[in-house]
Amino acid sequence: MKKKTVRFGIIGTGLIASTHAEALKRLGNAVLFMVYDRDLQKAEAFARRFECRFARTFAELLESSVEAVTIATPSGLHAQSAIPAARAGKHIFCEKPLDVSIEKAEEMIRACDENKVRLAAVYPLRFCDSVKWVRNMLDAGHFGTPVLAGGSIRWYRTPEYYASAAWRGTRALDGGGVLMNQGIHIADLLLHLNGDVSEVSAYTAKCLHRIEVEDTVAVSLRFRNGSLGYLEASTACAPGNPKRLELSGTLGTVLLEDDQITRCRLDQETEVTETIPRAAAPIQDSGSPLVSDCELHRRQLEDMADAILNGGEVAVTGREGLRALKLIHAVYESAESGRRIPME
Repeated sequence: MKKKTVRFGIIGTGLIASTHAEALKRLGNAVLFMVYDRDLQKAEAFARRFECRFARTFAELLESSVEAVTIATPSGLHAQSAIPAARAGKHIFCEKPLDVSIEKAEEMIRACDENKVRLAAVYPLRFCDSVKWVRNMLDAGHFGTPVLAGGSIRWYRTPEYYASAAWRGTRALDGGGVLMNQGIHIADLLLHLNGDVSEVSAYTAKCLHRIEVEDTVAVSLRFRNGSLGYLEASTACAPGNPKRLELSGTLGTVLLEDDQITRCRLDQETEVTETIPRAAAPIQDSGSPLVSDCELHRRQLEDMADAILNGGEVAVTGREGLRALKLIHAVYESAESGRRIPME
C-alpha cells in the first residue's frame, strides 16, 4: 500500500516553530512526530503543547523514524542543523534565509543533492492566491513588457522585539537586519515575478533601534529583462504599514497590499480581472512579529509532503532560496562600498 503521510520533526522551538507545528497539525499528508531543541525544557514544553515526542539529543532526532525536518533555529545556525540532517537522509524544510552565509547555503544544497533528499526554501508568500494569479497573468503576457517592479515593508518592531532573542539584529546569527530577516520576502517575490537582477545600488541606516545591523534599507534594482525597480524595508516605521508589491508593464499595472490585490489596471479590458482572488485577512500584522495565520506555511508544507510521497520536486527549491540570499548579499555589498554591484 502506498504511504499516505510523512513524519516531520521540528528543530528549534522559537516563534516560527509554533507556526510550523500548527501548520503540520492541519495536514492530511503529514504528521508532527518529534521536536528537538538544545534547551530540553523548551523541547518538552513544546512537545506537550503540540502532542508530539521530543528528542533529548540531536542524534536521537536523526536516528528516529522522522522522514523530514523543519529548520526553525536562528538563521546563522540553519546549515549547522540542515547538513547533518540531510546526510542522515532527512528531507529539509528550511526557514528563510537558507543560512546567512552563501557558502553554507551552497553546502546545504550539495548535501541534499548528494543524499537525494528534497530541500524546500520557506517563502510562503509564493503560495498566496494573489501571487499565483499575478504570476499566471504575467506568464500569459497580460501586462506586456516589464517596465517597473518594486516592493516595500515599512513595518514597526519595538525595542523589546530585538531584546527578546539575543540573536536578532546581529550579523553572526541574523545575517543582517531588516533586509535579511523581513525584506528577503519581498526580494524573493520580485525575483519570482520579475526575474533575475543584474545590478543593485543600496543605502542602509539605523534610524531607531540600537542593534548591530540596519533597521532601514532602500535599494534600486536593474533587472535582466531590462526593467527597473526598488526594494524598501524598515522596522522603524510606526505604527506599521501594509506590505506593498507593485508591477507595471506596457499593458497594465497590479498593486498588492498585505498580499491582496487592491488595484489592477489593464490597457485592454479583458475578462481576466474578473478572476482576481477575493481578499482575505493578512497573515501578519505590520506592527507585530507574530504570524497570525499558518495557512501559507500549511500550503508549502503540504507541497513538500506531496513531493516526498509522489516523487516530485518542491515548489520552492534550495536553489530558488539561494537566489534571494545572493541578492541580499549584493545589497549589503553596495551599501558598504558605496558602489553599484553587478550580479552574475
